[in-house]
Amino acid sequence: MTTKTTLHGRMVSAGVAEGEALVTDKALSLHAGAIANETGFVRIQDHPLSGHCIKDKILIYDTDYYTTGATLSLYTKKTVFNSAPAGIIWRKAHGIGASGAIYSGIPAVHKIEEGKPWEFIKTGDWVKIDADRGVIEVTKRA
Repeated sequence: MTTKTTLHGRMVSAGVAEGEALVTDKALSLHAGAIANETGFVRIQDHPLSGHCIKDKILIYDTDYYTTGATLSLYTKKTVFNSAPAGIIWRKAHGIGASGAIYSGIPAVHKIEEGKPWEFIKTGDWVKIDADRGVIEVTKRA
């Protein structure tokens, strides 16, 4: 039996995306120094997602580190290397990450009404984001 949960948030970047969740409650940078543009692997030492790949995932994290190069890095991941996440869910988006998602056409939401996203979504769960409607559907992994 699969368990499904529906959450509600605010659109940051329009569109619909689905994929396997990659989740942390820590802040993250989308900059190339933190997540390799070529591969999408997180390379921040001692970060809970270190060694994980964001490619085609629904990336869920707290907020962004304030690195101005992150917008261009996310765009490069999406358009040049095809190593970007399918979608992003933040507890609270920062302008740098938000502009990167918008510029790259990656569906994204934040400010989940029900609480912090990692309270409802775990790594490996299947997540569908309909950012236009602000709806997140979570299917728990077995």
